[in-house]
Amino acid sequence: MKKITLKDIAKEAGVSVATVSYVLNNKTNQKINIKTRERILEVAYELNYVPNIAARTLVSNKSSLVGIIIVTSHQEKPWQKFLYTDFIHALQKILIKHNYDLVLSTTSVLKPQIDMISKRELEGVLLLDVRGDMFYKLSTKISAPLIVIDSLIDDDYFYKVTWHFTKAIHRIKKVWKEDLFLVTHKFNNDKLMDAIKSGFDKASIYEMESVEGLQAFLQKNSHRKGVIINEYIGAIASRYMDSHQFYVIAICGSEYLLEDHEKTVVFSNQKKAKAVANELFKLIGEQYDPKKYIYVNPNKT
Repeated sequence: MKKITLKDIAKEAGVSVATVSYVLNNKTNQKINIKTRERILEVAYELNYVPNIAARTLVSNKSSLVGIIIVTSHQEKPWQKFLYTDFIHALQKILIKHNYDLVLSTTSVLKPQIDMISKRELEGVLLLDVRGDMFYKLSTKISAPLIVIDSLIDDDYFYKVTWHFTKAIHRIKKVWKEDLFLVTHKFNNDKLMDAIKSGFDKASIYEMESVEGLQAFLQKNSHRKGVIINEYIGAIASRYMDSHQFYVIAICGSEYLLEDHEKTVVFSNQKKAKAVANELFKLIGEQYDPKKYIYVNPNKT
């Protein structure tokens, strides 16, 4: 496959190679209008342009690399595989506009290893859905500014960004003032799971493990209304229960999977990516925010 060059981008965008170079290297002393900058960045993204990181590092003494670590389970189920796809895509678009590149790595929830990340010169690291005990083992190996995503960690030193699940569930309970059941995506972080499950009776909660288990739980609660977190799980649930009986809290950016009549509370991955990027850029610039927890609210209905 041919390596995309600045010349290729310049030809497609209808500008000079020098202009492309100024934009991709974030030369703010050059007067280039916003539309031209956006066009160049859009073309670079569409052509899958990969910059020469080594050359950039030598010139700027910065790698412009941001690492992202996803903690995966031993055997990921379909509703788990696409949890962060939309978020990473949205985040990557923001980082590219600011001349950063994303290094993606996964590590096992059973045997966490981050050698690929820890050996690189990174400007920042994002750690997604991590258990509390695992977090401290991994964080000691990371020297770059670190932001924890979808994890509630009792440590004021680190910044955390997560969905405001409590607010989403409260919105649903204001509509349905009755005892509801909960079917939830199973996050690795125990404290996040505790926050999600608070306010529900233990017998009324099902942490998604299998389609068969979901079917049995819904049949047992066929007379009730409830809340389902993760639209992939919601789509499966509609096979076994009338979808008018539950709200779906959409977190994957795939609410299109649901029928138009289905009740939803939607979280925007674009909004979440923007919140993460804003905190990351502050940390890279050594601007420290006293607010260490950032809760991303659901979209307004």
